[in-house]
Amino acid sequence: MPSRTETPARRPRHDPKETEREILEAAEELLREHPVREMTIELVMSRTGLKRPAFYAHFEDRHDLILRVVGDIGGRLFAMADRWLQGEDPEPDIVAAIEGVAGVYLSDGPILRALADAAAADARVEAAYRGLVEAFIEASAEHILAEQAAGRTAQELDAHETARALVWLNERYLSEAFGRPPQDAPAKVVAILSRIWLATLYGGPARQSARCH
Repeated sequence: MPSRTETPARRPRHDPKETEREILEAAEELLREHPVREMTIELVMSRTGLKRPAFYAHFEDRHDLILRVVGDIGGRLFAMADRWLQGEDPEPDIVAAIEGVAGVYLSDGPILRALADAAAADARVEAAYRGLVEAFIEASAEHILAEQAAGRTAQELDAHETARALVWLNERYLSEAFGRPPQDAPAKVVAILSRIWLATLYGGPARQSARCH
């Protein structure tokens, strides 16, 4: 208990990390409903109850905020993809990874579609979005090479081009399936993508049923 001469510690009115998270969540919610071109700092901040200076304490400008949104969703996607990228049992791991990635699209598909659509007209958004896809291609190609070295994947496969085809297939199909209402049935989407990846990389269908959580 503080003495009469001590001043109790004061918590800041807004925790910086919470403020940053609140702004990011407001931006994501806005992108669920509007194209990127309509997203302004004023609209984002109006959803937070915070003042405009709070925005500039965390982000340089509107594009910096968009890049952070891409990075945050990319982190969630990679956390799911790691079920295969870091796994040791190829068939169930690849199904689990596709389930997880589809789950992120089920939640954030409208945001990812808005970003993909904006990439056609905005060079900075295109660089961020394509950078995210390229990161998945490189990680997948590296894992395919490891699977080839372990004798689990056909040696004749071109690892990078196979990864490029599969990742862009995922991106387009998941964006179409979950990017706008009505969304497709998750179990159907996961089953189709699982069969394609497993047939391409391992020569067969999944040994377990695919379902999206």
